[in-house]
Amino acid sequence: MKKLLILIPVIAILTLGGCAWQAVSKVPPPSDVFCTTGDMKDGDYTPIGMVRAMKINLAFSCIGVIPPLYPMFGPQIQDALYEQLAKEAKALGANGVINITTAMMPMALIPGIIWIPVVEMSGMAIKK
Repeated sequence: MKKLLILIPVIAILTLGGCAWQAVSKVPPPSDVFCTTGDMKDGDYTPIGMVRAMKINLAFSCIGVIPPLYPMFGPQIQDALYEQLAKEAKALGANGVINITTAMMPMALIPGIIWIPVVEMSGMAIKK
């Protein structure tokens, strides 16, 4: 009976704590490259070219069936991808990236257990 009183809380903590996550959102620091998912309203820009950033992670499924969606596109990954887009735009001589789109492709390494989520952002580098 004593073992059962210890075993039940331990199982409950492991089960409920295994899928816990915390969302952290922060305001991106101002940079010299303007990034937006929309278009420029005035149209007063020169298109330079397309830029693309990709991030690959290793994720474990907590339920065992569904791919873990949150780790694929958390705030840290989004910030890193925006920084990569800004670096590529600077390399082309641009000072802005517009029409940014995001694609997420979960690939199962071991279906139901280990996933390799690929997150890709792309957009048009412009010069204002």
